Amino acid sequence: MSFQDSDFITPTTFIESLESPAFTDFLKTINSLPVPLVSITLPIAGIDPLAALELNPQYQEKFYWAQPDHSISISAAGKVRELKATGIDRFKNISQETLKLKDQIQAYTAIEHSMAGPLFLGGYSFSDHNIGTAWKPFGAARFVLSEWMLVEIGHLHLLTLTIEKKDRTADQIYQDVISRITDFLNIAGRLSHSVSDNRTKPNILCTLQSANDHEKWIRNVKSAKELIHQNKFEKIVLARSASVESKCKLEPTILAHHLREKYPACYNFLIQKDEDTSFIGATPERLASFKNGTILTEGLAGSISRGRSAIEDASLAHSLMQSQKNRDEHQFVVQAIDKSLKPYSLSIDRPGKPQIKKLQNVQHLFTPITATIKEGVQIHELIQELHPTPAVGGFPAEAAIPYIQEIEQIDRGWYSAPVGWFNLNGWGEFAVAIRSALLHKNRAKLYAGCGIVSDSDPENEWEETLLKFRPLLDALNQLDAQYE
Repeated sequence: MSFQDSDFITPTTFIESLESPAFTDFLKTINSLPVPLVSITLPIAGIDPLAALELNPQYQEKFYWAQPDHSISISAAGKVRELKATGIDRFKNISQETLKLKDQIQAYTAIEHSMAGPLFLGGYSFSDHNIGTAWKPFGAARFVLSEWMLVEIGHLHLLTLTIEKKDRTADQIYQDVISRITDFLNIAGRLSHSVSDNRTKPNILCTLQSANDHEKWIRNVKSAKELIHQNKFEKIVLARSASVESKCKLEPTILAHHLREKYPACYNFLIQKDEDTSFIGATPERLASFKNGTILTEGLAGSISRGRSAIEDASLAHSLMQSQKNRDEHQFVVQAIDKSLKPYSLSIDRPGKPQIKKLQNVQHLFTPITATIKEGVQIHELIQELHPTPAVGGFPAEAAIPYIQEIEQIDRGWYSAPVGWFNLNGWGEFAVAIRSALLHKNRAKLYAGCGIVSDSDPENEWEETLLKFRPLLDALNQLDAQYE
């Protein structure tokens, strides 16, 4: 049976499609193979993936991902399996655990598509170990195989269900699939009705800066510059955090909606560990996309604000392009990426000079990089090589990174680390988790960082952190206004 993008798929349509010979043969195969997990992917009626999360409040574990301009959106909930690792071998261990789990899944897809089938959703911490109290639930590396996953690609929507086989018969698995599909079709029906919301106004209390925060930042930047003058390294990225508090619990899916609406050119992500704790962001920086033996990555470093008029905006972009400080900072990133990719690549292609990437409130120097990867190279090998880029770590990395915690004195957790998804066929996409915040109950901790080089001005870098707090702060303030 064929499905068109415009079809409204009803429970009857699903039942007819699942009575096809292909699916019947699949169920027979399931009964004869000793696999504990069954994955089934079907096209489904159009549902906003983020709305599907909001209408499934019973799940504690949730994940949302939207590529720039929403070319692909993913939501998922529940946990069937998780991959966890810590320490210097965490990237390698995640690869090994993935290969083991691959043999435990029997997958069926009713449609041939690169996004069909199970995906693993999650990410890594900035450091090899992640033991801070606030971030400990996330671990140093954690990926989840969800109970259900909804993928939106253009007008096509794919629903993937992952089911524990246990001792169930083919008929019992079939009935479970029908029940779950019906639940999603009911969600589509509920979207046509208005939803009342009796929550009270959160009253966000902002504590973005204090005299002590400012003094500490100036001191940290000066310390970094002194180390640069001592030739310890050429660049280091320093971050700081700021907290806000509400009288009511923060709703991560509502914040995610505000972020994706205001920052469609960014990777919007939400990783909810439990009902109280989430990591959320709208990051402009792609770490890497993997597809058909090709990796797409980018250098993103050097920043300036947006203008209030076309002339001012163009003038600021010109100043950024002409700034030697920003050009040097950007070149450190590009050189480090080239060095990381070279041992794993057959070819690397990039323009000779950076471009300007314009976002809602900031513009960056930007260099796109494409590489053809050698056969047999694993996704997580490359992530390990690319993380952390000089845009969030320093240059040379091995010299600068050991000083970061000593100077910052904050727990980065998953801030500025790789977050994203991958599948069992070597495809995946990861972003660098900047412009982000850790949510816990009614509190949010925002993170922002700056690249420090020899001629950095501490006051200018302070202003840049304020600029980088704005995406999350604006979303929180918008949430505040929504309930007035």
